[in-house]
Amino acid sequence: MPGRLDLDLYNVLLGFGWIRERVDLVRATLDPGFLLRARRVLLPVPGIDRPARPRADVLPPFRRRPIKSLAEQRTALIAGGGAGACVSLIGVRRAFEEADVEPALISACSGGAIWGSMWAAGLSAEEMADFSLSWRLEDYLDIQWARLPRFVLSGLRGFTGIAKGEAVERTFIDRFGTLTVGEFPIPFTSIVYNMDRGIVDYFGTASKPELPIGRLVHIAMALPGFIESVEVEGHLYVDGGIIDLLPAEPILRDGAFDHVFAVNFMLPPQLQPEDITGWQNRRMGFLRASRQAEQGSHLEFADRMRRALGDALTVIDAADHHLLRGPAFYDLFIDRSRWPELIECGYEQATSALEPFRSRRPTARAR
Repeated sequence: MPGRLDLDLYNVLLGFGWIRERVDLVRATLDPGFLLRARRVLLPVPGIDRPARPRADVLPPFRRRPIKSLAEQRTALIAGGGAGACVSLIGVRRAFEEADVEPALISACSGGAIWGSMWAAGLSAEEMADFSLSWRLEDYLDIQWARLPRFVLSGLRGFTGIAKGEAVERTFIDRFGTLTVGEFPIPFTSIVYNMDRGIVDYFGTASKPELPIGRLVHIAMALPGFIESVEVEGHLYVDGGIIDLLPAEPILRDGAFDHVFAVNFMLPPQLQPEDITGWQNRRMGFLRASRQAEQGSHLEFADRMRRALGDALTVIDAADHHLLRGPAFYDLFIDRSRWPELIECGYEQATSALEPFRSRRPTARAR
């Protein structure tokens, strides 16, 4: 029947997720700091709300320490999803610069595509930091308050998100001009989701070389209900991270990489699911179980990647995944004061992950 609520298993799980998100939101409202940051973003007061620019001296002094065992290896990098936490990819970039390792392909989604595209476009870690930390909120987030009443009155016709996402596209155009994905020094691909047809696709060097970097990043930021979908060739697309947070398919399809580094921001450390045995006996345990269910498909994709790559995979946990739970997912994106700390964390985690390769003997590149 039209308008009937389908209480199938899938929708019940979604309902649990919705309840958990509401609980997280209530908890967040008890934090005065969160409320103040949210008010500054949603209802800024002209002339008063001028957030200070984060400190720019976030990277350690450069120390060139080439890793000989990776010198002749063909490597790939997966930059996962994780909103503002993905700024830690700048620190990962610095660690790779010091090791003299440059990936032959970067596959990304969500925030990983924002900073991963900078890397692929040829920016150094220093340049990535200078660019990112110079942003004002309006440079990457544009909430369309004036149109919301019209959407409500029209039964949400034409609505795909409360923010347009055009601001970040303009910011990247100002920095990179008309640079297209096909012109990147490093081949790049970003997983996207076709909302019209319900299918996953990949936009990048091989499939959409004419796509400008600004439009690519715009799509990576598009999140159903939050940031508007982006039209490409007559269809509406959003970030493919809603399907796969660590898009390894282009790398597995290539099949000729000696080693793959997967930079994880949002999933549990080393992609290992948390054991929540006994959740049913805990207070509000079903909410915890709903998170486990929501991450299930992402962790399954990650496990398939791990099995396919075996010892050729190194996972870099560049940020604490707890930082991205509930409203903190959005808070970390709008509150840039924590970005320097995240960049430093990314550097430390990547440096640690690369350390074992320093004691390995150089090997010939796989054919």
